[in-house]
Amino acid sequence: MKCPNCQTELPSGARFCFNCGAPQEPPGRRREPPLKARIDLAGNVEQQLTEQFFLALRQRVEEEHEPGRFQPYSERLYESGFRDTVFRRSAQLAEELKALARDGQPAPGLINHSVELLFEGLLDYFIIRHCKDINAVTLPESILKYEGQAWEDINLFNMILDHLDFKSEPDEKVYLDFLKMPVSKLKNAGKFFLFPQRDERILFICDQSLLGSCKEGFAMTEKALYWKAQLQTARRAGYDALEDIRREKDWLLINGHFFHASPTLDAKMLRLLKKIRLLHPA
Repeated sequence: MKCPNCQTELPSGARFCFNCGAPQEPPGRRREPPLKARIDLAGNVEQQLTEQFFLALRQRVEEEHEPGRFQPYSERLYESGFRDTVFRRSAQLAEELKALARDGQPAPGLINHSVELLFEGLLDYFIIRHCKDINAVTLPESILKYEGQAWEDINLFNMILDHLDFKSEPDEKVYLDFLKMPVSKLKNAGKFFLFPQRDERILFICDQSLLGSCKEGFAMTEKALYWKAQLQTARRAGYDALEDIRREKDWLLINGHFFHASPTLDAKMLRLLKKIRLLHPA
């Protein structure tokens, strides 16, 4: 837990902050601050969207590609003419949001989700189609076909395979057909990190153990990501509870837990989980 007054890390259950002395509320009683809309509908909505897109582009490059490499992407945005697409799509969303405002004040969550959907689609298209030569990791173009689709219309198995693009990962041992998977490996996966519910369909298992025993690795089901890294505790992240997904140095943190497959798989997994978090119904 953190002190809300000075943000000092505190042990769970602390009654006072040992840094500033502020009293601490029990976690169950602490109130979350009200959600704030990213866009002020009383202002210039189109301008706000355009400005925020550039911030979102910088954040995407810094988090998912190479820190400090924003300049080439910014220049490519102008050189490619994609800036005009950003302006046009921002104007379209601005009109949609203003129409919602005329019918009553839309909830901040609805506004923010609409903005995030727009930015994610634009960024995916721009980075994949226009920045291949400057990207740190090549993302498959096949993921673009999921832009604008609703969760209930998506074939999750296909979306996962399109994002992770295992065919470009020849060194990874991935099992899609479990009848062809050695029984000993399947048993080890189930013993060490893969604990699905009875009716939970397993989509794939990736064996990342050094000796090929499948005691470490990761798997995805129709409901969650399961994984275990060497010397780490087995973890599960449900698609309905993806709270924090980010790159940390040369690995990922998923809900605060260490995940690492390979540099390229980490980058593709990061993009996949963010897509799932954006589309999965709350």
